[in-house]
Amino acid sequence: MQLKSALKGTALLLWLACSLFFVCILLLPMRGIAAELAGQWFWQTEEGVEAGEPWRPFDFPQNPPVESDTQQVWLKTNLPQDMPRDASLLIQSRDQAFEVWLGDSCIYTYGEMRPAFMSYGQRWHIVSIPDGSGGRELRIHAYSASDATLGYFGQIWLDGNVEQVLRIFRQDVPYLMNIPLAVFMLVMMMIYATSPAAPKRLYNSFIAFITVFIIWMICATNSKQYVLDAPLFWRFSMQMSEYLLPLLANIVIFQVVDRSYKKMVRWTVLIYAVLLFITVGAEFLGFNGMSRGRVLLYTCLPLLEMAALYAIARSAHQGNMYARAVSVPLLFMAGAGTLDGISLYRHWYVVDGYLLPYTTFSLCVFVAFIMRHQIKRERMLMNREAGLKQEVSQAIEKATMDNLTKCYNRNKLEIVLATEILQHKNEEEPFSVIMLDIDFFKTVNDTYGHEVGDEVLAGFAEVIRHNIKKKDVLVRWGGEEFIILFRHCTGEEAMMIAERLRQKVESTPLYDGKIRITCSLGVASWHGADDSETQLLKRVDDALYMAKRTGRNRVCREPKSNLHWFKNLYSDEETE
Repeated sequence: MQLKSALKGTALLLWLACSLFFVCILLLPMRGIAAELAGQWFWQTEEGVEAGEPWRPFDFPQNPPVESDTQQVWLKTNLPQDMPRDASLLIQSRDQAFEVWLGDSCIYTYGEMRPAFMSYGQRWHIVSIPDGSGGRELRIHAYSASDATLGYFGQIWLDGNVEQVLRIFRQDVPYLMNIPLAVFMLVMMMIYATSPAAPKRLYNSFIAFITVFIIWMICATNSKQYVLDAPLFWRFSMQMSEYLLPLLANIVIFQVVDRSYKKMVRWTVLIYAVLLFITVGAEFLGFNGMSRGRVLLYTCLPLLEMAALYAIARSAHQGNMYARAVSVPLLFMAGAGTLDGISLYRHWYVVDGYLLPYTTFSLCVFVAFIMRHQIKRERMLMNREAGLKQEVSQAIEKATMDNLTKCYNRNKLEIVLATEILQHKNEEEPFSVIMLDIDFFKTVNDTYGHEVGDEVLAGFAEVIRHNIKKKDVLVRWGGEEFIILFRHCTGEEAMMIAERLRQKVESTPLYDGKIRITCSLGVASWHGADDSETQLLKRVDDALYMAKRTGRNRVCREPKSNLHWFKNLYSDEETE
């Protein structure tokens, strides 16, 4: 529990620190004119430029209305007259190579104007503008194998070099604030997944989803390029994540919906899996399958998620609390993903980045529900475990108790004696035992009957129990014989206790004061490493026998020379 609390606190502090850092970046003052090149733009095909055809206007930053088989296009506009110092253009490209021309001079080139394996990836570019270029004509020559990305650069910013770098980081603030939050949720889920009470499949599915979501957000950032300038790697990772996210999300949904709706969700999972397999295969075959397949992905996304939402709604209506919790992130993330798809391929609206990272907070609803439910489940299991332990303890105690006298039986003595021997194996007299026997108990049974005899036994045990400590173990050895184990007790101390018990029994009437009894007691102590349980019990039994043999109602202790003592004892018996 302490480790869980420490990990939770560390993850929370990490998220708060990262969030504060990126808020500070967001609040940094902007300098320069920060102009968007959103004035009048024109376009023309490669063949049209060579033929001298007139340029055609279009609504920038939308992509130009080229034919579906067109792979190269020219764009042009005029730079403003007032240019910032150290002016540069911030251009973001996706799956296309391009050249930037200022008048008749090419000032920037990215990629080759021809097909490339796995396309050209996603990348930002800072293009420096020579001094004195105000009012000059700016042209962009672009190549792409997909008409959805050909000539589309989103917003192109004109500003100073330093401001452009700050803009890159500012555009990443939504991602970089939500990445620590997603990591925090991932850590929480991994912590709770270690609990024996956790539903492993659901937790593992959600952990996989959160992991891929974090990877996707990292790939969507601009600042990743400072860490690793590998456009193809980032493009492949991001597009793979885009296909995996709905697939893993529906696997999570499959885990929470009721059994009657699992078949419907299973079909959505299968469709996403088949689409992923086909597009990745087409990509490695050189058909740019992952980029082309995204059109189909974002077309199927709202339809398939409507089916998943129906299954969740029906399950929630029937009282499924997990389904209610997962419906919130599903609505937000499916909606944001659909809008991002429209922005990518239809360009009906233009935003800096994606909407999907803003839905990270909707996942908190599901994570909070899981944590709350997990805590309740763990408490229930802890209470159940405590109850079971109590039942087991009672069962063990019952198995080691004598019903008549409420003393322990031989089973308990074997356990306690073995523990004491193990703990004090090499010591001498760390514990002692006393064996008691009621004198002439057969006479009590013969005179008053066995029922009265049982009450006398129970009364005798009660007298002994009230005159020893709770830590001392009282055992009914059999019939009218009892054994007491005294921890940390020497033989001398055991002798004094035995004498006190003998006197107490003698002076205490039993059976409503009608019967008085006496008892004989034998005392023996542990002798160390050379001793054994069998020898100890034999010695205390012989000591009791000696007490009975020499007149009863007395205490005898094992002598120092046991062999000499018992030899004389048995010799006396033989002579008699």
